[in-house]
Amino acid sequence: MSSMKSAWLVSIILVVVLFLFAVYPGVEALGNVPGPFQIVFRVLFFIAFFSLLIFLLTEMHIWRQRFIEISSSDAEPRKDNITNASPGTRYNVDTKKHYQLLTRQLIDIIYASLTAQTVVIYLFNRRANTYIRQEHSSSQQSLPTDTFSADGEVFKDYHLHSKAVLYQSDQIGPDHLIYYQNQPKIGTLMLIPILVNKSFVGFIGLDSIDKQAWGAEDIELVNSFAELYANAILQIDIIDQQETYANFFRDLCRLNTKISLGIAPHELYKQAAAILKKYFTFDKLTFAFFNERDSQKLVIEYVEGSEADYTIGHEITAQNGVWDPIINGGKPVLINDYDKSEIEFRFQPDDLKIIPFRSAAGVPFITGSIISGGVLLESYRSNSYMKDDINTLKLFSKNFSAIFNRLMIYQSMKDLAMIDGLTNLYNHRAFKDLLQVEIERSRRYGGTITLLILDLDNFKRINDTYGHLHGDYVLKKSAKLIRSSVRTIDTVARYGGEEFAVILINVDNDDCIKTAERICINMRNFLFNKGKMTERITISIGISKYPGDGEDIQSLISSADMAMYKAKRAGGNQVVVFERES
Repeated sequence: MSSMKSAWLVSIILVVVLFLFAVYPGVEALGNVPGPFQIVFRVLFFIAFFSLLIFLLTEMHIWRQRFIEISSSDAEPRKDNITNASPGTRYNVDTKKHYQLLTRQLIDIIYASLTAQTVVIYLFNRRANTYIRQEHSSSQQSLPTDTFSADGEVFKDYHLHSKAVLYQSDQIGPDHLIYYQNQPKIGTLMLIPILVNKSFVGFIGLDSIDKQAWGAEDIELVNSFAELYANAILQIDIIDQQETYANFFRDLCRLNTKISLGIAPHELYKQAAAILKKYFTFDKLTFAFFNERDSQKLVIEYVEGSEADYTIGHEITAQNGVWDPIINGGKPVLINDYDKSEIEFRFQPDDLKIIPFRSAAGVPFITGSIISGGVLLESYRSNSYMKDDINTLKLFSKNFSAIFNRLMIYQSMKDLAMIDGLTNLYNHRAFKDLLQVEIERSRRYGGTITLLILDLDNFKRINDTYGHLHGDYVLKKSAKLIRSSVRTIDTVARYGGEEFAVILINVDNDDCIKTAERICINMRNFLFNKGKMTERITISIGISKYPGDGEDIQSLISSADMAMYKAKRAGGNQVVVFERES
């Protein structure tokens, strides 16, 4: 800025002098000046004038830039002054860049301060039991390796005692320098642990070709550097954790708001598992829920990971297993090592001998005040999960449980509209909707549909003789008999009155006839006993197939109806397959 002021002053003086001597040629001082010199003076005047103009414009531009910077700093809070920022201001901190810069600076300072031959920082990976190089400075041609296994006399248990040590040349063996690609000659070796919250995370290694290069004061100095580095790591980890936690919460909120009420449970589990996969490392993930038929057991409903283990549909024995505290206690579980825990088994007795899982973390799903199930993450490595992971899983559980509860309420309301209140089977409307879905699926992908229309023989006699309560009893029992006579994947519905319907998917002619006859036999052999009523009841069944006996719902039902009435006219208690009249 001082040079700019000097240029201003010189330009002004030059302009004034040249103005007097060049602009006014009648001035006495110019009386004896030849004409060419007067022209030179005029040229110099114009040069000085334009120089002054340029300086003036430059100065105005500088002041304008300063004004813009001041205005910007007043309008926006400084990003490096978080304490003065307004609430809600978001800062994007590049923790990776800051960490690399910090590590590089620390290495350079130690390298220069202690005149070391090599300075290197390694962090310890507990899961892989290896050390990973972060940064180094060295005058050696042989450089430190990127990673090395925690083996040998020095580094096998170094993370357990983690003390500052100083070795002289006569104490240094091959195990001391396993982090070198080609071990050089070393006179002194110093190892300083890096502790975060008193937990070992890595070490700073220094070596020198000089014997007795360092002493106790040097160890204290490097210890101070290690503490500074550990504090910086802790702060960076906190920022990373907060960012990770925020992203995790954001993903959960997105799942909560974007899930549609009509989503299939399996798709919900899949999307929830995808979130866990982003933030956790696991070899097996399991979603399990209480079995509706047996409240003492869980059923696996979703799995990711090891395929040689329990999968969807398998039952879990919770008592004394890893699921016991989750289901019976409603508490999270954290297993660092199955072999060292009091857990007797994972899902079934003696299964720890089958697949070598080592560690696990799980939490219950609680809807309202009722435990409905839980999630379990497992790893082949010990100590894969920490208390912070449990806190994150708890957050996941709360959000997932809310979504799951909402879907269950919706499903209950949907069931009320689709389920027959007396028999607990699908009602007439639901049956037609499901049949339409199966027909459309068959049109698109191929396959066959077999429809059974069933009608109780002489049912009116039950109502007329014993009353409608006994009639309801017969209908309920008949529904259970039909349901138990077919596969779980088959659809059973109350078609209306004493009529029922069954949809069989991809069943050949012989099997569908066998299924129908099994229903007839089970009905005929069952004794309906209630109060004064002791009766045996038979059933008539008509069969039609898609697409041969009908191209749509109406024609398919009509064909099965016609076959069923043919069975009734023949005396009932039999199965008739629809045949077109020639």
